[in-house]
Amino acid sequence: MNRQMKIRLAIVLASLLLTVFIASAIAAEDQPQASPEVSAAMQPYLDGYKLAGVIAIVADKTGRIHYRNLLGYSDVEAKKPITEDNVFWIASMSKMFVGASIMTLVDEGKVSLDDPVTKFIPQLDKWMVVVEKDEAHILLKPPVRPVTIRHVLSHTSGLAGSSELQKVTGSDSTPLKARALSSVTGPLQSQPGEKYAYGNQGMNVAARVVEVVSGVPYEEFLQKRFFDPLGMTETTFWPSEAQAARLCGAYGPNQEKNGYARGGLGFLTKPLSDRARRYPEAGGGLFSTTHDIFRYGLMLANDGELDGKRYLSHAAMDELRKEQTGTTKVNYSLGYHLRNGMFGHDGAYCTDLSVDPKSGMVAIFMVQCSSSDQWAARDLFLKRATEIFQK
Repeated sequence: MNRQMKIRLAIVLASLLLTVFIASAIAAEDQPQASPEVSAAMQPYLDGYKLAGVIAIVADKTGRIHYRNLLGYSDVEAKKPITEDNVFWIASMSKMFVGASIMTLVDEGKVSLDDPVTKFIPQLDKWMVVVEKDEAHILLKPPVRPVTIRHVLSHTSGLAGSSELQKVTGSDSTPLKARALSSVTGPLQSQPGEKYAYGNQGMNVAARVVEVVSGVPYEEFLQKRFFDPLGMTETTFWPSEAQAARLCGAYGPNQEKNGYARGGLGFLTKPLSDRARRYPEAGGGLFSTTHDIFRYGLMLANDGELDGKRYLSHAAMDELRKEQTGTTKVNYSLGYHLRNGMFGHDGAYCTDLSVDPKSGMVAIFMVQCSSSDQWAARDLFLKRATEIFQK
């Protein structure tokens, strides 16, 4: 090889290296950075064995992720870092989809929020209300007003947290129809609209209304109306064996507070993939991923619309963003928490989606914490998320 050919080869190689360097630099620049503020806020919870792993996302409504923090482990024993490939039990975040499902039917003129539930499930006209109760007696009277769709979605119906049937058979071992009908076997604990009492039974009744009005099973309604069109490919009541293998472990501190104790998922029947003997627990049975929750959060942040498709009208979104608990004045809507100007929902193991309709911020907190220490961590994350988003 003569000197001229060597020079040409050197120029070509240098050009290739420069191209690779520039491409790498652009790719690195496009990658969302971790927020030092979020890392610093979460580290004490990791050091104190209160959280084992955290995925914290701060994004805007265009879908641009400003900060992505992945901290700790999904499997402490195997030392597996937490990743966005992990599946999470999102528990009560499931309630968001009940509220959204009802509001799609409101948009279509098939349901009104102030319709009595008995309009769709006539057998529930046997509800009675506890008006006196002590160790010696209990006095029941008919409700002074009908239980409405708004009541069951806002936890103001008077229904107990779970149905009498669920207490015997488990949360997900009977169809929604059976669970809804069984609600008359346990009395309302207060007059409809007069008290706020958080629970799952009202959500299951509302999900049954969705089935009655739409004519399809609740899980099919969710799949066609939300999961498929939003690209939420991993959100399900029945995680497959492959998904279960990616399920993030649930941890809290051990008794000595010097390590982790792994918790279980006692709320749902095993195996989780059993579609023959497990049914949708509308108030707390869904599993999902960071990606899927982000997609749903973007739809909420864009006033019910995403990628040119409208899922909920502006009027429906207004209903989901405002307090619906009447004189109780609890910060809750129709399957949505209202917190510091944000709306969304959290789950028992501390997964959380919070959307700020004014700023467009979408904040996602994905953890699996089986102790009672998680809420302070979530609240601190949301505080830091708001601060860094405003910058």
